[in-house]
Amino acid sequence: MTNTLTISNKWQTVLIDITVLVLVYFIPAFVHATAFPLYYFEPMRLLLFGAYLLSRDHKNAYLLALTLPLVSTIFPPHHPPFYKAVIMSVELFVNIACFHWLSGKLSWQAGILIFISTVASKIVYYGLKFLFINLTLIDGTLITTGLWLQLGTLAVLSVLFALFFKRPGK
Repeated sequence: MTNTLTISNKWQTVLIDITVLVLVYFIPAFVHATAFPLYYFEPMRLLLFGAYLLSRDHKNAYLLALTLPLVSTIFPPHHPPFYKAVIMSVELFVNIACFHWLSGKLSWQAGILIFISTVASKIVYYGLKFLFINLTLIDGTLITTGLWLQLGTLAVLSVLFALFFKRPGK
């Protein structure tokens, strides 16, 4: 029975990953076609943590974190640009790693841990972005998405985890 359950969980994770990759693939096309700035709401972060919430597979979440922005860069319309995708991959990896680490160390409510881990990943993101701008690897200003909008997205993610994330054994 355990093998069947494990195989079933792996297929579930594969299906979740395929769904997330398809959605990430179509986000730039959706934005391009509608001119609606969906990227303001950090869809990759929401999809990453949605996939993690459904699968509870932290190794898979690390893989998604590292690859989602890069996959989006590979396929047309090639957004985000490569170096921005690298920064985003590191940010998402730090986000899921910090959440996973904090979950193992603290018995705090998951919504709070998501909040803390996302703020930590944002610090890494803006540090890397500052560095990449100064190295002229990317153009633009340091903060392009309003902080209130980022805080709102973070609040939604935190509430979702507060409502739906249950620790094993609870």
